[in-house]
Amino acid sequence: MATAGPARDRNDALRTPVAADAKRSAQVADQIIEDVMALGWPVGTFLGTEAELLERYSVSRAVFREAVRLIEHQQVARTRRGPGGGLRITEPTTDAVVEAVVLYLHRVDARLDEVVEARLVLEELATRLACERADEPERAALRDIARHTQTDLSDARGLHLLLARASKNLALELFVGVLDETANLYSTNWKAVGKGVTTDTAHAHARIAEAVLAGEPDLASRRMRKHLEAEAAYLRRRRSTRQQLPTAAVLSEMTNGKRAEATARRITHELVTAKLQPGELVGAESDLMVRTGVSRAVLREAVRLLEHHGVARMRRGPGGGLFVAEPNPFAVTDVAAIYLARHGMQLDDLSELRTAVEASLAEMAATRAGDGKVEALEEALHRETGGNPDDVHDVHTVVASMAGNRALELVALVLIRLSRIRQIERVPAARRRQMAAEVHRAHTAIAHAVTRGDAQVARHRMQRHLDALGAVTRG
Repeated sequence: MATAGPARDRNDALRTPVAADAKRSAQVADQIIEDVMALGWPVGTFLGTEAELLERYSVSRAVFREAVRLIEHQQVARTRRGPGGGLRITEPTTDAVVEAVVLYLHRVDARLDEVVEARLVLEELATRLACERADEPERAALRDIARHTQTDLSDARGLHLLLARASKNLALELFVGVLDETANLYSTNWKAVGKGVTTDTAHAHARIAEAVLAGEPDLASRRMRKHLEAEAAYLRRRRSTRQQLPTAAVLSEMTNGKRAEATARRITHELVTAKLQPGELVGAESDLMVRTGVSRAVLREAVRLLEHHGVARMRRGPGGGLFVAEPNPFAVTDVAAIYLARHGMQLDDLSELRTAVEASLAEMAATRAGDGKVEALEEALHRETGGNPDDVHDVHTVVASMAGNRALELVALVLIRLSRIRQIERVPAARRRQMAAEVHRAHTAIAHAVTRGDAQVARHRMQRHLDALGAVTRG
């Protein structure tokens, strides 16, 4: 079978954000992803044997195998052993995104109320868009729901995922599904409910479906909000529900996967159970080999996965070892970018969702900003006058952090990064320099509204700013 050749064009949207001293394995993983994208992501295609790929990427076997472990974790490709084996392209699913999101939200102690609030923002938007964009098969499915054909809770997610799909916004569909699944993990037996709850859910879904079919976005979104608020209230009343994600929900499939992945899961489980804080020692390499019962090679592959997820970092030399890292969203951004690119995400999807999410975050920030956050916002405004194009996004990330919702902030951080990459690709350098003053004025106006606590003005200015930015990018 013919093997696929290397890509010539680089796709920066899929590159893992690594430092200058990044491990060669992460760089090789980036190159493999770029090659897969250049081929059009033909699932099942044989990329080559290990020997062929070692020659193609000019790396050692150890580095290559670590790179493969990363792309397997991201569901880009998988190794098949034995005769006719090698690296084959696979289909990324939402599972990898859910896993990365759950791990991140657990590490930052995101509360159930934050996930519920994030779902309200996303699902109200999806419901409104579905009123305009649902196609005939989707409308037929909505008519079934309106007739109360839903009879058990196994169908409970159906309406939510259907409306997200009908929004025709791939990024919105992804995050609605991910946060819907994540919310349920806060309760260990959320499916064990009585007939009355099932009946109430079916009735609420029917009323939402009726409003969408009637083309009434205001009514449909109000009904969706009421339904989600009732669902959240019910979850909070259950004894099995926790405000923080249970440790059991984090990387729970401890025995699945290859040895390095299973080892990474085990170490993660240990450090979250022990509530180790950033900077604390997980263990020296020799100690971890004894504790996990694996070889040095397997442990080092596991450490690469932990580093990729921002869970821990290995320090070499005297006093070294594996140390807990500060939580960061890079792993979520990376795997979400891969999933969205594979499934044909458009720039308009990003722009539309980013505007809605950040407008909501600006409104929240104006009502929740503390003194420390205000200082951070002022510093971000000052930095962006220095001429570094990367600094112009600091205001957006600071406003997102001021909102006090780590779940919706995470969605914003993913969208900000992906939008920045796409905008840089599309907007000429001269135009970007010209835009700098306009962007700074818009950011200053947003910051003033946030610090004054004027929620509606902050929301309006953020929306107007992102609408203008999206128009320039599309043009």
